[in-house]
Amino acid sequence: MEYWSSAMSRNLGSRYGAIKSPWTDYAIYSFPDASRIEPCDRQPLMDAMNGIIAVNWQASEPHWTQASSPFDRKYSLILVYDDAGLVAFSVYRVLQMSAGLGIYRSGTEVLPAHQGRGLYGFFTSEVLKSSGAAERAEGEVLYGWRTRNPIVWAANAKICEKVTPSLLDDTQDPALQAACVEMCTSLYPGKALEVPDMIMRGAYGHIKHHRQAYHGVASLVDAAMLRKIPDTADALFSVGYARL
Repeated sequence: MEYWSSAMSRNLGSRYGAIKSPWTDYAIYSFPDASRIEPCDRQPLMDAMNGIIAVNWQASEPHWTQASSPFDRKYSLILVYDDAGLVAFSVYRVLQMSAGLGIYRSGTEVLPAHQGRGLYGFFTSEVLKSSGAAERAEGEVLYGWRTRNPIVWAANAKICEKVTPSLLDDTQDPALQAACVEMCTSLYPGKALEVPDMIMRGAYGHIKHHRQAYHGVASLVDAAMLRKIPDTADALFSVGYARL
């Protein structure tokens, strides 16, 4: 079931300033405060975001809704457009945690035709820059994400000095375990996190990840995930020290 709206926003027009784009065929907009998106633009944009999710996942209902909106002040948002419309987006949050600055990747999606062009890495760089993380010292920024996609897990773990849960070497870091629990409690009150594997049960009850052939590190991560969370509705909640 897809949630692609024929009235989807094809661009954000002149009301918003695009940031410098490494690609000539993409216009990129960055909103450290997602509530800056004007009300008239929100529903078409949310339809387009849900449309991308419906392509990448088996979705039984829209992920973003007015009741669970990406345009809340607590979220930050990066949008990528080509001439046809929205092709990728990243939603994230900046948190003040007991151990310092925390960044949480709430969701990043790229249409299949635009994957492999470096958009995920660009999003990560923009998130670190716009959140102020790039100005911090090494080891001072906690970077978190929730997923069951081996490629996403491997990509995020790659920018971290150390990660919990460590899927590849099974080392335990008590400080990162505590940060996992603190970040999860802040973001998802009432959602239990199973320690030490940091499993969040039922996180993806409404969407199902499309499995594919995994290679390299992602294949090792996939094998670890299949052992820890064989149920497709479950996810791993991970936190690491960001390399800046």
